[in-house]
Amino acid sequence: MKVKFLLMFFIAIGIQHTYGQTSSEALRYSMFRPYSTSRAIGVGNSMSALGGDFSAIAINPAGIGLYRKSDAYVSMGTIWEKNEARLNSDQHQNSIFEENTGKFSLNGLGFVGVSNPIASDWQNVNVSINLVRTADFRRDIYFKGRSRGSITDRFLELALDPLGQGLEGLHPDDLDDFEAGLAYETGALFDTGTDSLKYIYNTDFLAYPEYAVLKEQSVKQYGGMHEFTFGVGANYREWMALGLSLHIPFGFFESSTVYTESEAIKNEYLPFRSLVFENKLKTEISGVGAKMGIILKPTPFLRLGAAIQTPYLLTLKDKYHTSLEYGFVLNNRDTLFDARSPDGEFEYRLTTPWRSVFSVALIGTYGFISGEVDWINPQQAHYNLSAFSDDAGDTSFEQELNADIDKQYKSVMQYRLGAELALSKLRLRAGSQWLPQTYTNSDEQEHYYSFGGGYRGDKIYFDFAYSFGKQNQSYAPYLTGNSDFNGDGKIDAVTPLVNQNINRVEILFTIGWKI
Repeated sequence: MKVKFLLMFFIAIGIQHTYGQTSSEALRYSMFRPYSTSRAIGVGNSMSALGGDFSAIAINPAGIGLYRKSDAYVSMGTIWEKNEARLNSDQHQNSIFEENTGKFSLNGLGFVGVSNPIASDWQNVNVSINLVRTADFRRDIYFKGRSRGSITDRFLELALDPLGQGLEGLHPDDLDDFEAGLAYETGALFDTGTDSLKYIYNTDFLAYPEYAVLKEQSVKQYGGMHEFTFGVGANYREWMALGLSLHIPFGFFESSTVYTESEAIKNEYLPFRSLVFENKLKTEISGVGAKMGIILKPTPFLRLGAAIQTPYLLTLKDKYHTSLEYGFVLNNRDTLFDARSPDGEFEYRLTTPWRSVFSVALIGTYGFISGEVDWINPQQAHYNLSAFSDDAGDTSFEQELNADIDKQYKSVMQYRLGAELALSKLRLRAGSQWLPQTYTNSDEQEHYYSFGGGYRGDKIYFDFAYSFGKQNQSYAPYLTGNSDFNGDGKIDAVTPLVNQNINRVEILFTIGWKI
């Protein structure tokens, strides 16, 4: 019986397309990092030991104290992404499908005000206000192919009674409103029991456990995150800089998916004809956090930096709904039923992990070389689902979900390296980033490379950067509990897996004024 309860939990946490509270969502909102200026992007976002740059001070606020003149800037750019997706199958060689997206983005807008205290060892006490981009969620995914299993397996698992035997299920009135309930309303899930006090559920696909079902899905994701930062930094005798900043993140994530199953050959899975499951989710994001940092200049050519980002306290508000259309043969006639869920809404909190940043820079007559190491442990992310709810079920689910976060992820070190060459007032830059994946069972890394240039005048400066990278990742269109429905020792409820190869290019432009 304990096994059945565990299966039900892991099915429940897979309602990513319906609800937002998942371990993957916790990761999405825990790994964001400011990247607003072309100069910083050009050197691999590795400038926090140098200060004097709006991206750098958004990571280490001690850099605010290193500004000599008041400064204002605006930064914007475009992002292109190519996503190649293929459905895994041990029975078919499915095709690769490509989706391309592009968007314009406002990366940053800010101001630093410089003051010089009289008769003080603190040579600068500066303040900043800054709007920086921290995350972009725009992505399109599409696949079509054949693999074992059907999403009706998931619906069936959700309908099973944890206290029952075999395929004994819950009363139809107790089925959830967003998946299993819709499946029952449309005939994708039906009762075959003869006892009026028991419900024995079945699906059209239970008779075809080894068949490769034709699946297709379109996923469109939108949104992003920015944050307002308010900071103060001071420069002590040109030897040490200290800084503190308040960060107010905000943004949204929106997902719209259409998942279908159909016949590759007519009458292949009689009485089944077609299935279309649609779901929409929008998450509104707000919160607060802080950063503190220090930069040391032990010699004129060496700078050492360290910064700590406190956990961000995020408030998330989900709005969602689903719909299901199911077609099948009834009395020798094609029949089609559809149903829509009520509009769901849920507000909750997420606390993100601590982040530590250690940086170094070597400065010479003709430029600099800089590097950074970030440490972050996504296992520290923590949901509070009972913040706005007194439902005991939310508290229980919260504990299980936080335990799943601890199981899924591991701490990682991220590495960034860059260099700038100064030729009079012209600048040339290059950089790279090595970002290990945070999944416990993965040793893969994401690699990003960049280059750029700029002009640094007495009153005005221009910068541009080009960044590109590639990452490989997988996702499940739906999750199951790997149930064995017929008791033959083989998994009938198979979770499909889609492999993605993602290529990302970003071009960024920045203009600034020294006041």
